[in-house]
Amino acid sequence: MLSAFSEIKWDDFEEAIPAFFAGVFMALSYSISYGIGTGFIFYCVVNLCKRLLKKEAKPIHPILLVATVLFIINFILSAITQIM
Repeated sequence: MLSAFSEIKWDDFEEAIPAFFAGVFMALSYSISYGIGTGFIFYCVVNLCKRLLKKEAKPIHPILLVATVLFIINFILSAITQIM
């Protein structure tokens, strides 16, 4: 899994930050889907910050936005059910 980290463009933060957190969350949670969901969330957050600060971000595809919202709902519901 670590060999894939060498193919990441580390100088491009829009790609590096979501890829880093996706890999870290995959390793820490032992779940590929949680890692992918975290990568989606961080991609949208980085793109939103870039859009607010520099106003030169790529548009986010609506399917990616829907998947990100569903992952956020999944993380919130799983946290609530573990508390109860």
